[in-house]
Amino acid sequence: MVAHIARLCDVWAFSAYIGRATVEQACCPYACCSSPAQPQTISHMFLECPMAATVIIWLCRLWQAMTGHLPDASVATILAASTSEGQCASDALLQTWHRLRLAVLHSIWTAARIAASSTHASSRASQSSSQSHLASRLALKTVTSMIHHDWVKCNDDVRQLAGVCSSWLRGRDPSMTLEAFRNLWCHRNTLASIHTAHTGTGDKLELVLNLSDMVPVQLF
Repeated sequence: MVAHIARLCDVWAFSAYIGRATVEQACCPYACCSSPAQPQTISHMFLECPMAATVIIWLCRLWQAMTGHLPDASVATILAASTSEGQCASDALLQTWHRLRLAVLHSIWTAARIAASSTHASSRASQSSSQSHLASRLALKTVTSMIHHDWVKCNDDVRQLAGVCSSWLRGRDPSMTLEAFRNLWCHRNTLASIHTAHTGTGDKLELVLNLSDMVPVQLF
């Protein structure tokens, strides 16, 4: 995904240079940037733009709440998927980190494309704050969806669920153990936790989502 976006950023810049695109189309769409003609490079889109930086900082603080380790908000860590010593104590946490990281990157990209689709500078200025909220909501929606999907795999045979094409599961394990789910999503109960509910028909395990834009620090 990152390589694809990098190529698009280069295409926009080159198109503006040869006159086949406007300068505005090759620039950051947010009015909050320090320069009104800030080139939309890949590092600016995901790390340097104030809209993206807010969400990236939230990601790093979230990981610190989960593991005690604060990742470096750098190109190597966020874009090149490099992990420092002590960042991921297990293979499960490494998988969790990459899934969270990619969800945030995709949300930033989607919000930037929506902002760029605006044709008037005045409307872009008014959308700056709303686009940052949009990026956070998209990231939260993606992460909670992944958690729910894995929880379903712990309790049901997804191959028997309506609307599930068998070819989607080719090469994938359609089930997940409770231990694997806990290792993936319940570290320090920051993202989710599993509680035992006492019902008239017996005890039942229930998933509780603890992730929100307020954990561990308010986004906006």
